[in-house]
This record gives sequence, structure tokens and C-alpha cells, in this order.
Amino acid sequence: MAKEKYVTQHHTGKTLWLFNWNGGGFNDVFAFTKKEAIAEARKSSNTLVPDEKSFRKATPKTAAEQDKLGWMMTC
Repeated sequence: MAKEKYVTQHHTGKTLWLFNWNGGGFNDVFAFTKKEAIAEARKSSNTLVPDEKSFRKATPKTAAEQDKLGWMMTC
């Protein structure tokens, strides 16, 4: 089986992490590690709390699917 490729931010090498918010909703953040991703997500919102168990590295397919869902929710 081929190794899964993850979405990275090429100039920094950080990986895109997808996650859900407790109570509903989702977002993403670039970070080197899951621990760093959780910390970045916490800093990004004063009211929402990230679901730490939901953090996962994004593949091109999962990132595109989440983007599509986000666009569908705004139309």
C-alpha cells in the first residue's frame, strides 16, 4: 500500500490538520504536530473549544471534501 500523502504548507513544511469544534462545526489549522495544532486551534477562538479527539492530518481528498462542505454551508 502506498504511503498516504498529506497536505503541507510548502514554505514552512507544516501539515494541514482538520478538526471539529465541540458542539458542532469544523475547521483546519497548519501545524507540525497534533499538540501544536490543538494549541493553535485554541488560540483561534475565544468561545469555541476544539474536540481534541477529532484532529487528523488532511490528505488532498479529505481537505477538498471539507472545503466543499464549508462552501455548501455558506451558499
